[in-house]
Amino acid sequence: MAATLAGSGSLPDTLAALASEVRQLAGLAAVHIRLSDAGRSALPIGALSGLPGTADELRDRLIQCEALGAEMVSLNAIAERRPVVVSRRWETFRNDPSWAPIMSIHQAISWESFVAAPLISHNGVLGYLSAFYPPGRNPDPDEIYFLSAVADQAAVTIDHAGMIVDSRARAAMEERRKLASDLHDSIVQEMFSLSMHARAIGLTNEASGAEAVAKIRADAARVVDLSQSVVKSFRAMIAELRLPQPKERSVVMSIREWVAATSRDTDLAVKVVDEVGEMDLLPDQQEELWYFIREAYHNVTKHARAKNAVIRFAQRREESRTLLVIETSDDGVGFQERSSLPGHVGLISLSERAGRLGGKLTIVTAPGNGTLVRLEFCPADTGSRARPTEGAAEIEWQEPSDPTGEEP
Repeated sequence: MAATLAGSGSLPDTLAALASEVRQLAGLAAVHIRLSDAGRSALPIGALSGLPGTADELRDRLIQCEALGAEMVSLNAIAERRPVVVSRRWETFRNDPSWAPIMSIHQAISWESFVAAPLISHNGVLGYLSAFYPPGRNPDPDEIYFLSAVADQAAVTIDHAGMIVDSRARAAMEERRKLASDLHDSIVQEMFSLSMHARAIGLTNEASGAEAVAKIRADAARVVDLSQSVVKSFRAMIAELRLPQPKERSVVMSIREWVAATSRDTDLAVKVVDEVGEMDLLPDQQEELWYFIREAYHNVTKHARAKNAVIRFAQRREESRTLLVIETSDDGVGFQERSSLPGHVGLISLSERAGRLGGKLTIVTAPGNGTLVRLEFCPADTGSRARPTEGAAEIEWQEPSDPTGEEP
């Protein structure tokens, strides 16, 4: 539940709720969850329960205390990667002038003993959880174990949120690179050609005779064609930038809407075939699948010179599990090169997404025989789900007699 909340963008609220729940369940005077330098500006500094002010204010005052030479027991928990227990901490705390910057905060509560538990994830120690016990209570081994378990849960939540932040940043960078490539490969080149024809019209206009008139008309006609092509390219790019959100509806419905919008100004006839119906996909699988289909379809529109295309959703049984099969096929020119597709957009994105889905990627093509891109993976969140591969999935190449599998 905490991981799901972190993914939805509510990590600060999740940590605050966790701190509050721990304080109430364990009967503590206060709880402070503080993140160390996690390296991600989108993550919160921490959370408080029972202490006045905010986690940001407390962090700033703790930095002042550290500068004054205060003994930071919580940092010992991080360094030793284990809980640190200090009995009668308040007595030494209030008599040490180096703690003066936060004295007014701690005087608002009544506490005596102190436990700091590190937040440990596979990426290292992310911070600590501080528990302040009321007077007359010292933490026993069971309570220390409980606090360690809570700290582990907080670390998992923070780590999950950080991966989402990193994933979104990578996706945004990938989209910017793709946008720049599309602008250069289509619109920029067409605009350059358009400007050259317009300049030719201006130069020819200075001449006279029937030949000059014919040249002006030909160049003017080419300018009109290029202008219409540029408008279509811009509309296609705008349609891609205004994608229907797959999280709000099924992947198939989102793909149908997107295909309808992007193919409106093209000569490509596209059919979306759904043989599955409702698909039980995890959020990360749904996002990866969406962008996989989009990239495969983009390759069809950009390189295949096809008249017809089919996007097909199907299933097949493999031993004790059910695999989801996604196929994008066309009746275009096909290709022989097996290191990358023609043009600037290669197979890296497709194979990386197939790898993250733990799936198998097959490409069936030959010159003059169209192309079929097939992705197979197990969508269930069970032990049968294939684990993501390290890096890109290996591509299986086939040469077909009929790569589309059906008449589009």
